[in-house]
Amino acid sequence: MNAIGEGLRERAVIWDFNGTLVDDVDLALRSINTMLVRRGLAPASRDVYRRAFGFPLADYYRRLGMDLSRETMAGLAGEFHEAYLPELSKCGLQVGVKDILDLVHDAGGRQFVLSALEEGALRDAVERLGIGDYFAAVYGLDHRLADSKVVRGRELVERYGLHNVAALFVGGHGPRRGSGSRVGNSGRPSRPRAPGAGDAARLRLPRVRDVP
Repeated sequence: MNAIGEGLRERAVIWDFNGTLVDDVDLALRSINTMLVRRGLAPASRDVYRRAFGFPLADYYRRLGMDLSRETMAGLAGEFHEAYLPELSKCGLQVGVKDILDLVHDAGGRQFVLSALEEGALRDAVERLGIGDYFAAVYGLDHRLADSKVVRGRELVERYGLHNVAALFVGGHGPRRGSGSRVGNSGRPSRPRAPGAGDAARLRLPRVRDVP
């Protein structure tokens, strides 16, 4: 086994989904721009979208110019998913993802998905992409508000005994940063320089070398 494989053998690799496993950035941008135009706001460029996106989503919507005194988060979430979910099936895997999934699998590492997407839609998308068999578990939310996956992450850590396992978090956003370090306080997370939603094009096989 090569050095990369040795480094992964006792690891847990926890993947974000949107913009990391699946190449859905253009779809997310079209969906949010539909919402902006309805409100008489200028559509966002890809660069503006990438810089604005983060959690909590209320701040993200404000950065795009929405007046949240006239909106509800439930209404915004419903409107976004109305545009986004019917088109998600047209999105494919990010370039290079399958190679990394194979590498981790062959090295004996355990893999998980942790996403702020509603879990039913998440599981359907993972299966449609043909990657369900790679994962020990797929964790999403029980609603469409996409508010935080930290609680679900802690549940994953508890359920799969990851407290004393070095976990590699690939992608994702927390409060303007990845949520991995917050979830990983229950374990021993590494801090990889991995892409998140809105920056997915940077994901390439050599990123696995971030595993010490």
